[in-house]
Amino acid sequence: MKVGWGLIGCGQVAENKGGPALYQVVGTELVAVMSRSQEKAALFASRHQARRYYTKLEEILADREVTAVYLATPPFLHATQTIQAARAGKHVLVEKPMAINTAQARMMTRECQQAGVKLAVAYYRRFFPKILRIKQWLAAGKIGQPLLARVTFLCEPSALTLSGAHWRARSEMSGGGILPDLGSHRLDLLLYLLGEADQVAAFLENRQTPAGIDDTCLLSVSFRSGASGQVFLSQNASVFCDEFKIYGTQGIIEATPLDSPQLRFFRGGSLIEECHLPRPSITHLGLVEDFVRSILTGKEPLVSGEEGIKTTQLIDAAYLSAQEGRIVSIAGQREQSF
Repeated sequence: MKVGWGLIGCGQVAENKGGPALYQVVGTELVAVMSRSQEKAALFASRHQARRYYTKLEEILADREVTAVYLATPPFLHATQTIQAARAGKHVLVEKPMAINTAQARMMTRECQQAGVKLAVAYYRRFFPKILRIKQWLAAGKIGQPLLARVTFLCEPSALTLSGAHWRARSEMSGGGILPDLGSHRLDLLLYLLGEADQVAAFLENRQTPAGIDDTCLLSVSFRSGASGQVFLSQNASVFCDEFKIYGTQGIIEATPLDSPQLRFFRGGSLIEECHLPRPSITHLGLVEDFVRSILTGKEPLVSGEEGIKTTQLIDAAYLSAQEGRIVSIAGQREQSF
């Protein structure tokens, strides 16, 4: 059986990350693409050898050769498009963040379950060899009991965001600022590596974005496993930093920069092991391979809708914490002021 893909949204993420994986994974084919712009759809189809292109969602969902759809569209469209695709009998791979809020994410998951189709969220870093090695090291107790994960991401402000005209600068379309945009990937990794979150305290600021969305975030997260996480994100820096470290009772895992091949294990202040594990040239390759396997075998994808909900729920809790000035329990447990 070959999985026939329909790609919805022909922007840069589809062009450089998700799109190529849809036809480079064994047993897949890019059947059709869709964009509201006919010219954009036609050019994208030509570049990526798609057999057809459409300008309306209903048209691509009616294509009988399309088995699954990849939604590379802005977050405010994810819930509606996922539900329409599920009701048309299509499996759905949706870009991150999964939805504008947890309620939408749950609705998407429920609709896909009721329709008997698979749903996955594009947190592709889970499939990087480097992240898989960290997962193995933690499971083997290499650093003992994980105590603290420290994540820092600094970058220059995006011209599109600063203009205030792009959908990323409008919270009703993006779900927020840097937290759901760039932070969601890193929160997903913390949940994947350390388990479910318990509580979060967050400080979010807008320092220079005209639209008023968060461009600086500080989160303190406690996990049910007993570990803690410190996350600092900012789009106001003239330097780039992508720090990712996990401290344990018996050692430290350093994966800085996160997207580099470099991975180190320290114990007692000494470097014990160093690995060079490059990420795939096409970032979504492992993600798509896993999703296709899920469709063919019936097993749940690694980043299922239920997994995607956890990250969206943590983001919602962080916004609530910052707004009300209190620690927020992820599962509605004990809350306290700070």
